Amino acid sequence: MKKISLMTLLSAGMLGAAAQDGTQQEGRDFKPLRTEMSRAVRFGLTGGVNLASFLVRDFPAGTSPRITRKTSLFGGGFVNIPLGRAFRFQPGLQYTGLGSKMFINNTNVEQDLHYLSLPLSVQFVPGNSGFFFEAGPQANYLLKARQENVDANVVVNNKDFFDKFDVGVSGGVGYLTRIGLGVTARYYRGLANTREDGGGNNSPNDGAELKNQAWQFGLVYHFGAAK
Repeated sequence: MKKISLMTLLSAGMLGAAAQDGTQQEGRDFKPLRTEMSRAVRFGLTGGVNLASFLVRDFPAGTSPRITRKTSLFGGGFVNIPLGRAFRFQPGLQYTGLGSKMFINNTNVEQDLHYLSLPLSVQFVPGNSGFFFEAGPQANYLLKARQENVDANVVVNNKDFFDKFDVGVSGGVGYLTRIGLGVTARYYRGLANTREDGGGNNSPNDGAELKNQAWQFGLVYHFGAAK
């Protein structure tokens, strides 16, 4: 009889503790390791590193360059807009450094292209794991272009050799923590020839095509996520 009474007391105590724990979980101060963020419009910042290079086509015979990646930076702001439960729309405005390193005509050359970029991404957010997938178009406006002859240590501004506008697509994956801090990895692929066409704008374009591409690795922060 004593054993039955003791078991009854233990069971009642466990049920009471479970009920109290459930109440605490519903409390305002309870913060589990991973919860679904509130579906709200949030502003944020992003920045990171580009590993950029040109996709080359139609260079004159005997002048085909050897292309290698150059390191540059990107950074800016965005607004993250929920679209239903699993999708978000994220337009942004940022600086993007592109270009490439080239070995051409026995000369090491580094071409820098500096853009003001407008990425428009649709994000898919499966469940509340923190991971998201994104893809969308991107428009770039050329701010500055400079070419460095690495061997001779000579730098020239050559903005007139390139189109003012570049368009492309990008896609990638990211992870966002409950406090709004996350990481992203993306690939950008330009769709247009960056060189000024037809010799316009004082360009000596000889028909060669240079298209932008870059691997982008960065950090992202959502304001107001840690509530």
